[in-house]
Amino acid sequence: MKNIIIAVTLTLVIALSLMATGCSPNYDSMIADSTKAIEKNPDDAEAYRERASAWEEKGDYDQAIADCTKAIEINPDDAKAYYFRGNLYRKKGDYDQAIADCTKAIEIDRDDANAYYFRARAWEKKGNMDKAIKDCGKALEVNRQVWMDAILYKYRAGLWLKIGKDRRYREDLAKAQELSDYVDEGRVLPD
Repeated sequence: MKNIIIAVTLTLVIALSLMATGCSPNYDSMIADSTKAIEKNPDDAEAYRERASAWEEKGDYDQAIADCTKAIEINPDDAKAYYFRGNLYRKKGDYDQAIADCTKAIEIDRDDANAYYFRARAWEKKGNMDKAIKDCGKALEVNRQVWMDAILYKYRAGLWLKIGKDRRYREDLAKAQELSDYVDEGRVLPD
């Protein structure tokens, strides 16, 4: 089991370093490595999630959704698998399923900003800006990462603009800019 975790982790580290240097990661290799991990341990929910991520990057949302579903079957308390699958459904245009999955993720882990953020994006697509703004605010409440706060404020600024709240738009945009001064490509810079 330890070797499987090391192999999957190594694959992710390689993919992230390739992305950081501007090279494209080999998603086929990531899929193959995750598949090997699954063959060795069919109950490895994380390996299914990792493979789903590679499928998504390759543009195969159906396969990514299938792997997230399998991860959920293995571990019904896997909030990440729910909000990841919810985001995939949102990208496919199934906003009701996206909202349902993100809501389930929130029931499992009320302190995961990603679930609120992805649900906000689905609410926006359904045209419910009030719920999108509320979820974005909740994501800001529970989030613990400066780089994500910058993204959340910028996103919410856009929502305010869509409903004609110019002052709130400017406030959130200013907060996003202030926070982005401390962020460089996903890494928090020192004060």
